Amino acid sequence: MKKIFLINLLIFSALLLLLVGGAIVSRLFRVTDMADQPSLKPQERPLEPPPGSVPVQGRERRMDRMEAAQRLTNPRQPTPASVENGGRLFQIYCALCHGPEGKGNGPIAAKFVPPPDITLEFFRQRTDGFLYGTIRDGGAIMPSQGEGLSQEERWDIVNYLRSLQRR
Repeated sequence: MKKIFLINLLIFSALLLLLVGGAIVSRLFRVTDMADQPSLKPQERPLEPPPGSVPVQGRERRMDRMEAAQRLTNPRQPTPASVENGGRLFQIYCALCHGPEGKGNGPIAAKFVPPPDITLEFFRQRTDGFLYGTIRDGGAIMPSQGEGLSQEERWDIVNYLRSLQRR
């Protein structure tokens, strides 16, 4: 009887040691590198929503710049307050690359592919929706500014760009 008790105690102790030791060893070799996680990497676009889905948080429907050019119209009147707010936001978000006057000569433009002169006739002919879509979703090289600006702020920047183009 005493012998069976000792054998059971040894088996129980061995199993307990295996479980605890296995947990400790698995924690030692687990990768905890923050770069290896299921998240979006910088400059990576999120997955598209399934077809026919409806946003539940009031976000705008994703569309490319050409579709935005056809579908979106500017709901903000180019009032002096809107243009002034757009100019302030342009200096914060856009002037580093595009320059203070939109000529593509911002302070960091020499370090990257030069941004376009957005006062050219080519951009004057583009619709407000195209400019808005470019600000929101980015361009070929331009990063998206959609997360940092509200819809109204993006339209204010479009109004400011139009005032720059008239100068």
